[in-house]
Amino acid sequence: MLAACSTSTTAPTQSSATKNLRLWTWPDGFGKPVLSAVKSEFPNVTLTQTIQGGDFKQKLQTTLQAGTGLPDITGIKGEDIAYFKSVPEYFVDLNTLGASSHKSDYFDWKWQQGTTTDGKQIGVPIDIGPTALYYRSDIFEQCGLPSDPEEVAAAVRTWDEYFSLGIKMKKANPKLYLVRNLASIFEISWRQSGKGFINDHAVFIGDQEHIKKAWDLCIQAQKDGINAGFDSNTTDSTAAVANGTLPADFGASWHLADLMVDAPKTSGKWRVCGHPERSTNLGGSFLGIPAKASDKDTSFKILLYILNASNEASEYVHSGNFPANREATHSSQVTGAVPFLGNQKAGILFAKLAETVRPLFEDPNENTVNAPFYSQLQLVESSGKDPKKAWDDAVSQAKRLAKQNGISVD
Repeated sequence: MLAACSTSTTAPTQSSATKNLRLWTWPDGFGKPVLSAVKSEFPNVTLTQTIQGGDFKQKLQTTLQAGTGLPDITGIKGEDIAYFKSVPEYFVDLNTLGASSHKSDYFDWKWQQGTTTDGKQIGVPIDIGPTALYYRSDIFEQCGLPSDPEEVAAAVRTWDEYFSLGIKMKKANPKLYLVRNLASIFEISWRQSGKGFINDHAVFIGDQEHIKKAWDLCIQAQKDGINAGFDSNTTDSTAAVANGTLPADFGASWHLADLMVDAPKTSGKWRVCGHPERSTNLGGSFLGIPAKASDKDTSFKILLYILNASNEASEYVHSGNFPANREATHSSQVTGAVPFLGNQKAGILFAKLAETVRPLFEDPNENTVNAPFYSQLQLVESSGKDPKKAWDDAVSQAKRLAKQNGISVD
């Protein structure tokens, strides 16, 4: 599914070209098929894709503030969109160029993520990351558990059912774990509520029931003994995926690429299905236009063309980015069989899961304020810290950080 990624592609200048526009993206960028399509569709425009390595947010922020050397179109990472929505003056409100008439082309909750509280549209979605459960069908079968995707999904409709499945697996083989780490449960479960740690009135809500419920789920997984406690992106974690010690893992649609890299010899043994309760979203970026762009109208036409159904489907093949464009999810490029997943048609599943995602308000300080909860969960699983003490410390630290960043705390 994943092809080699291009790093920087520049459309050659032709004598007929009348406009020169620049597109900023991060490593991988848009593939050659998309850039070639832009060249054919806009013969009088030379679009140069410039790859910005390092801290993309910092480079874009600095350039926007300086007001010089600006791109005409820029990528905006999903984890940065909340910040850039807080400084909308640096971007064109795309609704002034007609963006609102294209809203229905994209998943509504993702479109909303690029919308400010007063209705300005900062970006149009490139991709989304609906979450799912990846699992080894062969190991599930060996443990006497359901192994067909529909059967597994039906058996883990709730978190309690998932934990029960993990206990059964441990009884069949004590060396196996159904949870990578507590953070993997926490990351999904608090998002399922549709609320984060800060509300849209800049008030801290991280001590409320929806966060405590997610926390308690993590503590239950620890008590049940189904948590491996592996730090993500470590050799131990990678080895566990490759050798089958961790035969299940939560992840977004793009997590498939991680599994393919970590465990190439297990190709054909993995499957994917819905995880407990509803899917959430992890990742997915946008394209926007700086307020001082040289030709906003032309930039917007190219932006929409890049993000049409055909091109977003092409990008799924190029990079594994799941389309935010609804029509693209029906393309044969997206709905085709995936050999690594035993020829399962995963794209059809991800499109269905995307329909269940709840909109989620994200404050620019969200990650700063929720960090103590992840840190304290790590102490619970690694050193046996008392869960109640860990919760109290997480709330206390989060409130202190919230106050430091201008967030109201009751």
